[in-house]
Amino acid sequence: MTEDPTPAEIFEVFQHWVATCRTSARGRKPILGDKRRRKIKQAIALYGVEDCKDAIRGVIHSPWHMGHNPQGKKYDDIELILRDEKHIEMFLDYADTADRGIKVFELYANGDEPF
Repeated sequence: MTEDPTPAEIFEVFQHWVATCRTSARGRKPILGDKRRRKIKQAIALYGVEDCKDAIRGVIHSPWHMGHNPQGKKYDDIELILRDEKHIEMFLDYADTADRGIKVFELYANGDEPF
């Protein structure tokens, strides 16, 4: 994909994650620090902006990552979503599954463990 993502592309992916996963009743907004910036830059270089945004969208279709787990904790940080190829592709699969009208939770309930 893109060899050296632009700051605008990095910010676009970050803003998409904030809008998708980080709405706060108190109006708190996460910061785009160096660690997140590097992770986003690496993912864009591998997959491009649109696939990174689709992977972010994919996390909201995973009940486990949205807090339906024994800890009751959301696992939706951008550093997790874009951690590596395995994670990006897993979340892309969740987005693709949702686009086909299939809920990941239904797959899990029917024994087709998507995790």
